[in-house]
Amino acid sequence: MYVVSALLIVAVAMLVAVPLLAPDSPPTGRLPDTEAERLEREKAAALLAIREAQLDKAMGKLSDEDYAALRAFYERRAISAMTGLDGAAAASRAACAATDRCAACGSQVTDDSPFCAHCGSPGAQAEL
Repeated sequence: MYVVSALLIVAVAMLVAVPLLAPDSPPTGRLPDTEAERLEREKAAALLAIREAQLDKAMGKLSDEDYAALRAFYERRAISAMTGLDGAAAASRAACAATDRCAACGSQVTDDSPFCAHCGSPGAQAEL
């Protein structure tokens, strides 16, 4: 009875320890982030911080001066991320206009959709 319990404890300990002892590797099933994904996350985080600051001000946790400073800081971050996203979309559209192919996946562009029909990336067709 004690032997079976000891073996069960060792087996569970090994199952828990193996991922911790393995060398660092990226999460399986997930591709590395693109610049656009990073900018989207940065924009979302900045907008969320603005909403949280509004809530804190409404609850009386922030003074008007602190709120204004926080809002200005996070607005600059959000605008910077949105500007980067606009620039990436314009570059993608320009690259597609020159080749009639999607800049992200290389598939042939066949319609006037702003997104690639194959991979869904923005700016797949040149603006008319």
